[in-house]
Amino acid sequence: MDDHRDAETGENESWPDQPDPELAAKALTVNKFARGCFIGFITLFIIAWIGFITYFVNEANDAKEAENWPTTQGEVLETRITSHTSTDNSSHSGSGGSNTTYKPRVLYRYSVEGETLENHIVQMMTSYDSRSQAQKVLDRYPIGSTVRVYYKEEEPSKSLLEPGISAESQLVITIFTYIPIGLLFIVALFWGVKKMKSSF
Repeated sequence: MDDHRDAETGENESWPDQPDPELAAKALTVNKFARGCFIGFITLFIIAWIGFITYFVNEANDAKEAENWPTTQGEVLETRITSHTSTDNSSHSGSGGSNTTYKPRVLYRYSVEGETLENHIVQMMTSYDSRSQAQKVLDRYPIGSTVRVYYKEEEPSKSLLEPGISAESQLVITIFTYIPIGLLFIVALFWGVKKMKSSF
């Protein structure tokens, strides 16, 4: 603190030190940079989330509306099961865990207005936790059998054998739709409260 002598009493008065303008400017710059990074991250997150949700909601809507799509006969050419293994590295032991899902693929050929097409989708957005469950689906479609193919009228190459989506897929869409909305609401609320406090 700086000491100043009062002109009338002759006593010393203590005045608080003035903040260093250079340090204050640096702190302001850092604060603006951090705020800009945070806003940029939130913006990118929202864009990615909107893209993700839009894609999967459109796929889910197509799967549900497929019951009303035109149909044609098709022939099963090949069947197989594909698997996908995801690893969880969050385990405290460091070993992590893994989860494998199985998807039945039925290659079928069909014709729409003279155009021959092929696809392999049985049901959109559906996979199974065990190979035996996927095999049960394949058992319904032996090679060489005739199947009913649902195809999208404006996009005949988009087709499937079983309309609708599984309950698990619907749950995933619901979670990824509403949980981010809740998180964004909490962040916005926290930001608003912090701004109100700084204004007083």
